[in-house]
Amino acid sequence: MARVQLHSEDWYRVSALCPRLRPQVDVALHDYRGKPWYVLTDKSSGRTFRVHADDFEILRRFDGQTRIDQIWNDIAWSHKRDLPPQDEFLELLSRLYEAGVVAVDAVPRAAQLAKGQTEKSREWIARFLKSPVSQKIALWNPSAVLETEAVTAFAHFVFGPIGFLLWAIAVIWGGFTALSYWTPLTANLGDRVLDPGNLLIMACVYPAVKLIHELGHALAVRRFGGTVTQVGVMFLVFVPMPYVDASQANAFRSHGARALVTAAGILAEFAIAGVAMILWAEADPGLWRAILFNTILLCTISTIFFNGNPLLRFDAYYVVSDLTRTPGLATRGQTLMGRIGKRLLGIDPGPDTETGGTLERVWLLFYAVASGIYRVVIVFSIAFGLADMLGMAGQILGVWVIIGGLIWPNLKSLRTLSTSPETLKRKWTVMQRTSALIALFVLVIAVIPLPLRTTVSAVIAPSPNAAVYARAEGFVEELSVTEGTVLAVGDPIMLLDREAMRTELEALEARQLATEARLRAAQDANEIPLVDAIQTELSAIADGLQQLQAQIAAINITAERAGEWMPALRPVALGMMVTRGQQLGWIIGPDDRRIVAQIPQANGPAVRSGITGARIMVSAGDVRQIDAQDISVRSDASRVLPDPLLADRMGGPIMTDLESPDDQFYALNPAFNLVIEVPLEDLAIGRVVQLKLSHPPTSLFNRYWPRVVTAVGARFGPGA
Repeated sequence: MARVQLHSEDWYRVSALCPRLRPQVDVALHDYRGKPWYVLTDKSSGRTFRVHADDFEILRRFDGQTRIDQIWNDIAWSHKRDLPPQDEFLELLSRLYEAGVVAVDAVPRAAQLAKGQTEKSREWIARFLKSPVSQKIALWNPSAVLETEAVTAFAHFVFGPIGFLLWAIAVIWGGFTALSYWTPLTANLGDRVLDPGNLLIMACVYPAVKLIHELGHALAVRRFGGTVTQVGVMFLVFVPMPYVDASQANAFRSHGARALVTAAGILAEFAIAGVAMILWAEADPGLWRAILFNTILLCTISTIFFNGNPLLRFDAYYVVSDLTRTPGLATRGQTLMGRIGKRLLGIDPGPDTETGGTLERVWLLFYAVASGIYRVVIVFSIAFGLADMLGMAGQILGVWVIIGGLIWPNLKSLRTLSTSPETLKRKWTVMQRTSALIALFVLVIAVIPLPLRTTVSAVIAPSPNAAVYARAEGFVEELSVTEGTVLAVGDPIMLLDREAMRTELEALEARQLATEARLRAAQDANEIPLVDAIQTELSAIADGLQQLQAQIAAINITAERAGEWMPALRPVALGMMVTRGQQLGWIIGPDDRRIVAQIPQANGPAVRSGITGARIMVSAGDVRQIDAQDISVRSDASRVLPDPLLADRMGGPIMTDLESPDDQFYALNPAFNLVIEVPLEDLAIGRVVQLKLSHPPTSLFNRYWPRVVTAVGARFGPGA
């Protein structure tokens, strides 16, 4: 068991100080999972500071008259709690001083706090250097307006029974309207959203929506007796949006009140979305309808993925923190991860004052891991987006974002850990365990082969052997089949118009008779050269007659195989012109089905390593094995679909280019075309199934490193 050093060599510097709680600080008692915590709120700045009950036992003795050494001695003789080490006591005092909660006649740990004040004076510069694409600019203190009787009454109305009823009506009515208009609302959604004109409208609508969002926070704070001391503009990836400082809600004793304040913005956006959806359904096409459409998108999709995502420190994060009664969820989760890391390295993490039972530890650990992974995804997404949009300037900003968001914080944590007294005392143990952990990491990531699978959406398509093509040109005169008609060999399918061909045949026959008469006359006159020329002409006429007769025979299109008729994707109708070689449909027999799919280009290394087998997941209880020899994969990536049924416009899973020609669909991105020829008699043509391909086992490094190199090189490499 590690020995605890009670005394500090710096104690003499501060022992005579008489700290006091600042007069503008309010104290509120909160209950978190049965444990008392105290929240200190600075009414002048709106900042809050949370302390444990044991720490508050020290804080409540700060009356401006009692010396620090006397406070420490009183705690030692009271036996009400474990005596804190003097270093821990000084650390608490320093944090309270830096937070503006405590005032002292002299500065404790003068060098440390002077450094803290210097850093505070440069806070804006530090924030900018850390994250240049996320900045706040304070503009106004709206407390005088919010505290008026009219605004207070309006806040009670909005967050009262009538306000909730109106909100529910708007959301439910708008939700049912969205379901009723789902197809026109979501049709070709990606292209509509990314259209340059629509992006301009969205940029204009976004600030207005966010203004109402922030107004919801402000009114909710006022509803429960608080106020907002700061309104400003926040820049997220250079996009301006308003913000309000609702931190006074942290002092509310009710968990429900705090959760409602943080959820107020999301609730406001849902109400806006409901009203916009109702108006959109009644609006005519034009600018007004486009504004409503973008309002719906911003208040639903954007809200759910950003403000409604608890893995980001926006509204949903604080809602979850309050509802689960785990304040400081992210910070405490990171602290717990740090404690686990210290234990793995053989370092004593010290007493745990931040977590309770096993359930809370599991919850904090889960959140820390999930939010950490999501943070990496978000940082790289922002960096890649900047590089894609802004060229070289975006590349510089992207690298800056990665350094400030991921590399620098981790380097600071490693530096703090490596220079801590606990680490230096056990440096050999730490070095040995660090080496072992690195070796284990390399072994798991780069050496051990793991199963590799690729899952793609596939479509049941007709075999090319079942296709029926027109062997002649003409207008459709008779149509003998419809979709699903069962045909036997020789059954009629359709008949093309023969009138033009008959006229041409009669003209050729008349020409043949006239030429034969000329031939006889030349023979009677014994004109040998003329006879030879006429015979050559007769031979050409005979060939033409033979071809025309074959075409006349071809206009009667019949089944050359038995099966079920399936018309072409663009069905032939009566009176329609058919060209020679045009596909008319398919005659589907028992063995005339195949599976077609496209494998994303990012899975190229896995595809090139080989396919050892596959499984078709038709439904939850219907999974079918496929042998590798039945699978054919094109070796080079292509945008051309192996079958039109894969196209999104035909009900398939692949997004296609809107400018694709009528007779061919092109995917938005190159991919590997895959075809599987297996008996699938019981599956309908056009059905989408999930296809899980098995590849030779490989390490995680070999699996993902090529993707990382490709993604980074495409945006930050030479010539990017």
